[in-house]
Amino acid sequence: MPATPPSIGPVRKDQLTLYYQPQVSSDGSQIVCLEALIRQNHPVRGHLSPGEFMPLFNTAELLEELDWWVLERACRDAKRWEKLPISVNIAATQFQRPDFARRVLDVIHGAGIEPHRIELEIVEAAFITDFEAASRIVEELRAAGVRMALDDFGTGYSSLSYLLKMPLDKLKIDKSFIDHIETVQSAAIVQAVVALARSIGLKVTAEGVETELQHRFLKAAGCHYMQGYLFSMAASVDGITRLLAEKERLRREALRA
Repeated sequence: MPATPPSIGPVRKDQLTLYYQPQVSSDGSQIVCLEALIRQNHPVRGHLSPGEFMPLFNTAELLEELDWWVLERACRDAKRWEKLPISVNIAATQFQRPDFARRVLDVIHGAGIEPHRIELEIVEAAFITDFEAASRIVEELRAAGVRMALDDFGTGYSSLSYLLKMPLDKLKIDKSFIDHIETVQSAAIVQAVVALARSIGLKVTAEGVETELQHRFLKAAGCHYMQGYLFSMAASVDGITRLLAEKERLRREALRA
């Protein structure tokens, strides 16, 4: 009788896969990072987005196990793309664990890539209760070369105080503000967040950029990076490899012209 495939809680590991969405330079011309995004290949329902299966991961333990699976897979995939950084979402509760930095670095070194190729995006930062301990962990990772970003800034319980309490490299402006950039309120918030981040030395990524109007506004506001359907949808490992090869081909043609 065949062995039962290993699973993470309610989902078999062989049904999980990673897609990657490019983050691009402010002018949209260069891919600067790839964000790892999890998907499930369900045997009956087909290709599922996180919103359709993540509710099954309803405990901190299951979410943390999933984090490690994603990080390990992303580090292995990163070897396909020379020098390009990979961004991985990590639950904030992980930063409460004293051995977290060591485990992250073990995974990175085990995959045979350099730590500066990995960026960790802290999600649900409100769950950090001991900022002193979390900051020590973040500093250890940054000292080794791992970069740190605060995801979905401006939503939920995220606060300006996180920028003071956590040593970060980047913050990501949530898509909800980008969606309403034509309103005075959202435009003012985005401009203020970008100005604040730049003043304290943080890079800024705008998420969910879907129109040329949004792109022009965010570029003028001073966002360093953009991410969204306007530039590229999330793609499989092979899809990203083809995209990068095509961009390299076009670059070489431009140099010969």
